[in-house]
Amino acid sequence: MKRNGLIKNSILTLTIAFLSAFNFNTSAQNIEAIANAPWLTTSGSISVSQIVTHAPDNPNVNPYALFLGGNLNFNAFGVVNVPLSFAYTNQQLTGNVSLPFNRFSISPSYRWITVHAGFTSMQFSPFSLAGHEVFGGGIELTPDNGFRIRAIYGRMRRANDEDRDPSFRRMGGGFSVEYTAQRFDVGANLFKAQDIISSNPFSNPDSIPINPQDNLTGSVKFGFRLIQNLRISGEYGISALNRNTGLDEEANRFALLHTKNGDLAVFHAGRVQMAYTFGSNTIGATYERIAPNYTTLGAYYMTNDFENITANFSTVVGRTNIALDGGFQRNNLDNQRATTNRRIIYSANVSSNVNARLNLNVSLSNLQAFVFVNDIYRQVTQTTPFENLDTLNVTMLNYTASLNASYLLQSTETRRQSVNFNFMYQRSAEAQQFSRFSGNNIFNTTLAYQISFIPAQLNISASVTNSYTTMPNDMFVNAMTYNLSLQRTFFNVLRSSFSTTFSDMHNQDGRLSNVLNMRLSAGYTLAQRHNFNLAMTMLHTTGIHTRTQYMANLTYSYTFNATLNREDDRVRLWGNF
Repeated sequence: MKRNGLIKNSILTLTIAFLSAFNFNTSAQNIEAIANAPWLTTSGSISVSQIVTHAPDNPNVNPYALFLGGNLNFNAFGVVNVPLSFAYTNQQLTGNVSLPFNRFSISPSYRWITVHAGFTSMQFSPFSLAGHEVFGGGIELTPDNGFRIRAIYGRMRRANDEDRDPSFRRMGGGFSVEYTAQRFDVGANLFKAQDIISSNPFSNPDSIPINPQDNLTGSVKFGFRLIQNLRISGEYGISALNRNTGLDEEANRFALLHTKNGDLAVFHAGRVQMAYTFGSNTIGATYERIAPNYTTLGAYYMTNDFENITANFSTVVGRTNIALDGGFQRNNLDNQRATTNRRIIYSANVSSNVNARLNLNVSLSNLQAFVFVNDIYRQVTQTTPFENLDTLNVTMLNYTASLNASYLLQSTETRRQSVNFNFMYQRSAEAQQFSRFSGNNIFNTTLAYQISFIPAQLNISASVTNSYTTMPNDMFVNAMTYNLSLQRTFFNVLRSSFSTTFSDMHNQDGRLSNVLNMRLSAGYTLAQRHNFNLAMTMLHTTGIHTRTQYMANLTYSYTFNATLNREDDRVRLWGNF
């Protein structure tokens, strides 16, 4: 018992010494809370998916795939928190996705200090570092005095000689400092990204398809309240980009910005906005200007060469939420284009709980936005959750409109019925280099019905979807898709489902293909910790080629938690395993 007490006291002494060494606020209450907290608590989960595929008509399909993922969290004395996560697959995905699937991340934290390692990302500003993922490390400091300090550094891109996405190894890092007070806030950030010449992956030096780049970018921002309900905020960003630093040794050395060789350009961007709130209403105005060709290597994509002047208004009227935004936009800010586009821009969203049964939502916008378009063919041919992972393969939309209506037909203790209608229109911009939807008009209409038999734990749903896409040169693709799904739970632990999807696709020249996708799955939970799931899929396509593919996916997942602490002068470990 004395030995256990000595261990506890030693650990507690080291913890207090650690706090004092970094001048942390170690009041008597904090020390008492640490002393009474469990020594260590942990929780987490792990999942393993094994996929076997038989595709006699497609010899390129891998017959076996393994996907492993998990997360784990440790907490020491109630104050030191260490979460980590990982994912692994034996599949080669880099040719189809923009981000690697195999990844590891850990983010230990103590009070207001958080350290990131592995794959991580930060959002400094849309003008500098805008969520681009890095493989490296970072730190966040959020003390109680209003400051927020962040820093990050790591590899942004691997060296890659593939034709689809060639690149040098790109390293990047930066920092952000922000301060928030009761009536105002200020912030500044700086970010640098540089292609490493020594990572040249191209075997033929005379036919390198890309140029190494170097970028230094940053922004300053502010916000303050003139009166209680009136807030003014703004941000100014600047980006210096060298689009070709050259391949000599000088360009391989680290510098704040390489200016000796290449094509150096400096871009500016800014935004100022005002918002006044009264009751449930908000009225505001925004001015935004992004210079032509403004580019930051800290963002995956960015819209530039525009000036916006807009006003916005939002309110709540009874059960209805209304948000309106409108104004004026022009491009060709440097007068280098042959034509200048001046247009009225707007967006509107109205959502209403009309009554206890009917919900409506209507939205429309002609603002430019980047989105991932999950077309109907991807959806009906998907056989596992690990397909179609490249959500960074985005399309720029010029116009969107949608209508969603749901109506509750019946709701009793034994039965629930509902119907849902959804319509969406998307118009994509023309001349997009990496999107296959350039210049398309996409119409999607879905009508769905669902009924639940509550005592029997049975759910049945059916839907009909029409997807119609027009393309340049009078081309189009039309798809009618029908889906039926049944879900039933037995004995509260055995879950089963069956679904079938049939899609008929044709274009201006006639029928393209028919797709039949049938899925059968069963899941079982053991001791509330172990989950087993078996899913079997048959995919049959007819068209230019007739192919049939069979797939079985066995998944096991396990969750646990445990606590280590001293109880009755004895060290005990207990938990749910």
